[in-house]
Amino acid sequence: MYRRSALAGLLMAVTLSSGALAQAAAPSPDAIPKQHMEVVESYGGLVSGDIATFVSQVGQKVAVAAGKPGQCGFHVLNTNMVNAFTTPPGCHVYITRGLLAIINSEDELAGVLGHEVGHVTAKHAGKRQTRSILTGLGALAVGIATGSGEAAQLASHAAQLNVLSYSRSQEYQADDLGVRYIGVAGYAPTGMVDVLRALDQEDRLDNRLRGVEGKATAVWARSHPLTTDRISRAAQRAQAAAANGAPREREAPFLNAVDGLLYGDDPAQGYVEGRVFAHPGMGIGFSAPQGYSLTNTPSAVLIDNPSGARAQFGAGKASSDNLEAYVTAGLTQILGQTQAQVGRAQRTTINGFPVVSQMASAQTNSGVAEVTITAYAADGGQAFHFVTIAPAGRSGEFEPLLRSFHRLDAKEIAGWRPRRIGVVTVRTGDTAESLSRRMAFADYQLERFLLINALDANAKLTPGQSVKLVTYEQR
Repeated sequence: MYRRSALAGLLMAVTLSSGALAQAAAPSPDAIPKQHMEVVESYGGLVSGDIATFVSQVGQKVAVAAGKPGQCGFHVLNTNMVNAFTTPPGCHVYITRGLLAIINSEDELAGVLGHEVGHVTAKHAGKRQTRSILTGLGALAVGIATGSGEAAQLASHAAQLNVLSYSRSQEYQADDLGVRYIGVAGYAPTGMVDVLRALDQEDRLDNRLRGVEGKATAVWARSHPLTTDRISRAAQRAQAAAANGAPREREAPFLNAVDGLLYGDDPAQGYVEGRVFAHPGMGIGFSAPQGYSLTNTPSAVLIDNPSGARAQFGAGKASSDNLEAYVTAGLTQILGQTQAQVGRAQRTTINGFPVVSQMASAQTNSGVAEVTITAYAADGGQAFHFVTIAPAGRSGEFEPLLRSFHRLDAKEIAGWRPRRIGVVTVRTGDTAESLSRRMAFADYQLERFLLINALDANAKLTPGQSVKLVTYEQR
């Protein structure tokens, strides 16, 4: 997910333990403070067009209800990560297209935006618990890719803004405020509850896809703790707010706005499919070993194993002649002042690429860690690299990953296509199962269909009903 040219911006931030919601009166992107532009860049840039306009219009209604008319900006981020957040200074609310994909009404969207505005009006930003996701690996990533220590500092700042965690009491307060705001704005208070349930369902499916059922992995769930009692509590608040009557949730305007929205990975940022990463534009790809999962964020390809080994993939500038210097400089930047035993650089060839690898063993709070950089020299001074970190004696687990890095052939390149959300009308005889077979996925088709349409396994579709599908973009 790399908004900038090639993969140079691939590694703006790294998570060894990943963290984490116009036109009209809304500030334009040009009016976003410098601190916010760093956040925007780390999330792959802004999405424009009809969906951005729609989000801003709904957001402005919520802002008016919160007593902040014309004071908030509402922005859509170009990432499939499921997330929504606000960062100081001011009132700028961000929602990702990944979260928009699992929302199904204007009221649910208002619920997300209302919750985030609630954090602003309650002044929660200064009271959050900071959990930086930037480590030495993150600084390495930026430093190698840009050659700039200043860029690494900017990356650290942007990343830290995004992983500030709210307490349970703060989430409760933001939920209460959000329910109040969307009610005043004329939306159904149930929208807040429905989106919380959708987030819970998404988190569960995400865990299944990663093979880590029962462990919270979603970014949104980490920065906004999502619990069963929180959903129940929000439902009670919404029911009380709707006691004197409330409008039905408005689905059609929202579905019209998301029809055609890019789903999943941006082609300019490469693709993740299961344990495979491919970047057709760059003509390269690799696959992770069994038991590892890949996360293609706007700022990094993260390779993760629940047992503790981690890796990150990125790119920079180096030729075969100076590949050793490239690796050594990166390792030095990672280690900083940490005492470590640094091994000698080793040169080899993998799938036609000149390769240099170097390992260092360093003492950490959890024991000795082996940090390795493996770099590949490509044409035109382009280099690619893996940074791996594992407990002592386990670095060998990454050998299949490192040896899988290869150039894509024409058939592989042709096999990768972007996906988009399409809104279709249910016809007589259509079922969730039959429609799900049109989803552009090789696995979990029904589960994915149910998720994006907020349907349960026993859902009965009605002719004339509008539902979302994810299909491949036509060539």
